[in-house]
Amino acid sequence: MTKKIDKNKIKTWFVTGASSGIGRELCIQLLNKDYNVIAVARRIPNISHPNAFCLSVDVTQPDSVNSAIKKGIERFGKIDVLSNNAGVSASITCEEETLEHMKEIMEVNFFGTFNTIHALLPHFRQNKNGTIINNSSMNGLCSRNYGSAYSSSKYAVEGLTGVIKQETKRFVRCMVIEPGWIGGTELWAGKSILKESDFEEYKDLQDFYNYRVLCENNLSKAMIAVISTVENEKLPMRYMLGLDCQEKAVAKIYQLKKDLAYSKKLVRNYSFNLNNTNWLFSIKNEYKNNQKRKVVTVLGIKIKFKR
Repeated sequence: MTKKIDKNKIKTWFVTGASSGIGRELCIQLLNKDYNVIAVARRIPNISHPNAFCLSVDVTQPDSVNSAIKKGIERFGKIDVLSNNAGVSASITCEEETLEHMKEIMEVNFFGTFNTIHALLPHFRQNKNGTIINNSSMNGLCSRNYGSAYSSSKYAVEGLTGVIKQETKRFVRCMVIEPGWIGGTELWAGKSILKESDFEEYKDLQDFYNYRVLCENNLSKAMIAVISTVENEKLPMRYMLGLDCQEKAVAKIYQLKKDLAYSKKLVRNYSFNLNNTNWLFSIKNEYKNNQKRKVVTVLGIKIKFKR
């Protein structure tokens, strides 16, 4: 049976991107379960509930984030869970991207996530308790065409989550969620660019990870599932939300295995296991075609003698 966490350890949530989509729906489902919610977004979230505290926050501005955290702690006494959902998407080829737009997407999706984590870690460390849930994407697990800005930002979020999970394991639980396609999330609002390529070479491209699943992911039920997971004492590193994301994960595992098999072929020519004392010096017998050879290994170099 899965062990549940003490509800007091996850009582108060700080949720970014709470004015629409995943962030807003997460807030609604949390409030339905009697959690405290500090709901923040650039435009004040339109959420009315006694346990909701709604604020206008720009996650790209550390002062704005710090001010909201201070107000949230004053209101509820503490913050237990950080849920990062603020983000925008983009669809444009790498060649046709601009540095300015790349920076804009990274500023919201990655640095906005970093800013909230950086601001809340001292609070979590002092309380010896905290949970961080970062919203990535199936495109942060498997990159997509026309995704230079978006996929790169989500890969960065996943890398940061992995670092935080290792560094803060004595006082914080971390998990990244990887939603598949969920309609009606306003992901394309704001600074997003949706642009068909002007060049024939980029048209009708196949995905690097081929997948066939067409599915509808229910936003409300997905957020209920996320909350239910956070209520468990132990969290997975990744929570893949949707059949589409899960099939992409299978495709990526297959590709990783292929790449690993190729990489293993020549690895002994340049990489040596220092934990293996036989790498320094060893003598052993080797049999091939019923012939015995003595093999002497000195500093990873094999010398064979026929006997």
